[in-house]
Amino acid sequence: MRTITITLNGVEVSGYEGMTILELAKEIGIEIPTLCYDSHLTSVGACRICLVENEKTKALVASCVTPISSGMVINTNSPRVIEARKTIVELMLSNHPDSCMVCDEGNHCQLRKIASDLGVRLVEFERLRTPLPIKELNPFIQRDLSKCILCGKCVRVCQEFEIIGAIDYSFRGYDSKPSTLHEKPLEESECTFCGTCVSMCPVGALSEKGRKYRGSPEKSVDTTCSFCGCGCGFYLETKDDEIIGIETKDNNSFNGIS
Repeated sequence: MRTITITLNGVEVSGYEGMTILELAKEIGIEIPTLCYDSHLTSVGACRICLVENEKTKALVASCVTPISSGMVINTNSPRVIEARKTIVELMLSNHPDSCMVCDEGNHCQLRKIASDLGVRLVEFERLRTPLPIKELNPFIQRDLSKCILCGKCVRVCQEFEIIGAIDYSFRGYDSKPSTLHEKPLEESECTFCGTCVSMCPVGALSEKGRKYRGSPEKSVDTTCSFCGCGCGFYLETKDDEIIGIETKDNNSFNGIS
């Protein structure tokens, strides 16, 4: 496999043909924020949070879908990059409900974390999206699509990883949302309620039904699922010596994702 050398944040680094800028940055320990990216799924460059600057062409490119090429000069945190990321986050937050204090995701919300890291607090853009009703007819999953940022993770994991295809994008423009065919209830679709889409959602648009937000956990306990013999690992989140949630453990899970 051919080796390709680029300049990344002023340092010459080498990767392999076919690698993206994001993959190379992660390999050498440079943090680039992402929302729609996951190493298990096909990259689509939907959220644009991972923008970096190509200093030769002066273009801002999505690092998750841009392959490295010889002689590239990439800056992951230039003033233009930071300003663009802030604008993108503010646009997302302008269509995101202010319900984080009682959201199931709580401090796990990746959008709020990135906003905090970028110093985004007050959003001056006018709100455009109309709040959508919470759908909780099925026994397992609650859908609050007013929080959806259209990252597409739920759609892609259902189609590419679980190979079920119960959900896809529906409608266009401001009406776009992940949905079942003809917006049927999940229990009338091909959904097997595996919960992988819930574990992939970065903002709490999909959550476990019946789970009440009880604040941030005090600690996470590494344990193993005893349901079958696969030995999937996960974390039990506890507070006041009570279990308040479960988090997946990518580095020790049977399927590597949930």
